[in-house]
Amino acid sequence: MEVAVLPSKNSILLRALVNIVLGAILVIWPGITLVVLVYAVAINILLMGLVGLFEPAFNKKSGSFLTVLLGLLGVVAGIYLIAKPNIAAELIALIIAIWALLFGMVDIYLGFTSKVSDNSNWLMIIIGILSVLLGVFVLANPLGTILSIVFVIGWYAIIVGFVLGCVGLLFYPKSN
Repeated sequence: MEVAVLPSKNSILLRALVNIVLGAILVIWPGITLVVLVYAVAINILLMGLVGLFEPAFNKKSGSFLTVLLGLLGVVAGIYLIAKPNIAAELIALIIAIWALLFGMVDIYLGFTSKVSDNSNWLMIIIGILSVLLGVFVLANPLGTILSIVFVIGWYAIIVGFVLGCVGLLFYPKSN
């Protein structure tokens, strides 16, 4: 059983497009993007908490104590994060760091083990190294660098998008 499998050409190209668009938004509007992201996460937690809190009123069969307790915790956490957006920003930065580290390690692994093409494996390794460096950078000081991180993540996403586009368009194996 393989640990990771190279995605399809269409998946790689879609990932490239999403990275380029997201990167452009982050580079053009880093401050607004961060504020919107922080409040979106906080409001999402609040709304999910409200759903859990009132779930027993709408579904008599699912009225467990744990559902209500988790709903109450979600409401409290959502309100707290709305009141203290810097905490939400730090949590978001930590999630981004973990995501970048995990994807980076998988991309490095795929670069060394996949049988796509000898010419493109090094591109996957570069993507992986960039992702790991990003993860380490964010972990080093998540709150102090969050705004610059938004800008850096934007450029990272654009670069990765173009590299993935090259992998998908130029180096992906032709189907037999």
